[in-house]
Amino acid sequence: MATPGTILAIDTCEGSCSAALVVGERVLAKRSEAIGRGHAERLLPMIDEMFAEAGADYGDVSRIAVTIGPGTFTGLRIGLSVARGLGLALSKPVVGLVSLQVLAAQAGAPEGGRVHTVLMGRGGQAFYQAFTATGDALPESTGEPRGMDAADIQAEIDAKPGVVIGSGAALFGDDAAVATIDPVVLAHLAASLDPAAYPPEPAYFRAADAVKAKALLPIEQ
Repeated sequence: MATPGTILAIDTCEGSCSAALVVGERVLAKRSEAIGRGHAERLLPMIDEMFAEAGADYGDVSRIAVTIGPGTFTGLRIGLSVARGLGLALSKPVVGLVSLQVLAAQAGAPEGGRVHTVLMGRGGQAFYQAFTATGDALPESTGEPRGMDAADIQAEIDAKPGVVIGSGAALFGDDAAVATIDPVVLAHLAASLDPAAYPPEPAYFRAADAVKAKALLPIEQ
């Protein structure tokens, strides 16, 4: 059965390859596999499997949502390339959201609560961004995403305690309840956003941050 108005959500920023087909509050199909590598080989077959399961096809897609980083070099490129390619082929808008913000929306923090989102990096560093929870809307960032040493992130957490989430939570002895992107949440967040304000462009650091975290940049500049 055709399902016009479908949102296709894609996340390949870290070790998971995830996607979902969502119409309003209905989840037509969802996949999430911790593959580590091999996003290029798995993502499109995964999407085809979801369409088959949902009894839908690419023509039913109304928009595409994709995480734009930070994340691994190869995984991020694959997700963005597929999302952009499908958007162009289908003449549908593509909404790009920062993975740290999507994770913060999954934290379940009370409105106004602090959320510290940390993604594992290299050499004792991690990607970090803090947010204020806003209920069902996009969490409000309190600063730009940065590549930081674990000690500096710990100081941020100590200064304003809150929920610590993401794959880097282990650096601080936390067993994060939220460690990976839920593509259904990604779809819901992107449903009403203006694609012009949230383009599918890779998330870069400001120049000063890029110098410090050069090894962590998801895409070469």
